[in-house]
Amino acid sequence: MFDLRQLISNLPPTNKPLRIAARQLHWFRTAFEAHAQLCGELMGCRFQIDELKLARAFVRWLKNIEQQRPAQKTERREFFDFAPSLMLSELIAEMPLIATAPRQHVGPGPAAEFWPEGYVATTFCLTVYAATIDQEFHAEIKIDQVIDDLRSWWSFRENANEDTSYAAGFFQKVLGNEPNWAMPANFAARRHNPG
Repeated sequence: MFDLRQLISNLPPTNKPLRIAARQLHWFRTAFEAHAQLCGELMGCRFQIDELKLARAFVRWLKNIEQQRPAQKTERREFFDFAPSLMLSELIAEMPLIATAPRQHVGPGPAAEFWPEGYVATTFCLTVYAATIDQEFHAEIKIDQVIDDLRSWWSFRENANEDTSYAAGFFQKVLGNEPNWAMPANFAARRHNPG
């Protein structure tokens, strides 16, 4: 399992609330690059980042959260919990990074070895989410053991290749929630699981 505290401490400083900073491309890009570099060091490899793909994923994520933002203030916390799953879905759709150097060792575990790019994207979303939840709600997130289950990562990668919205469902599973697998990237449909 990765060290979430170490990843959070690696986020770039900001004088704005993280919920605001994360929606600014400069901070987002800087945070993603720092995260990929640290993960590369921990995993014994290097990552190359495609800035254009990263920017496209970021812009689509912003549009997506604006379109899905609930009108009810009572749903604010639930939407905070949902928004990073949309971020992961967009990162997986664009996949703005690639491992460029052979891995010498893999510290975080078999999921990182199996799909280093997907692992970095997922842990980035978890890191920003955990730091934001701590700042906004003074709460710690709980991460399900699915994060270390290689079978879940196989399924995640295979299904996300067919439909990138599956990434949103995987992220929700990592947080211990059961997503609506018919529409995992739709906030309004989250409670209507067809079985």
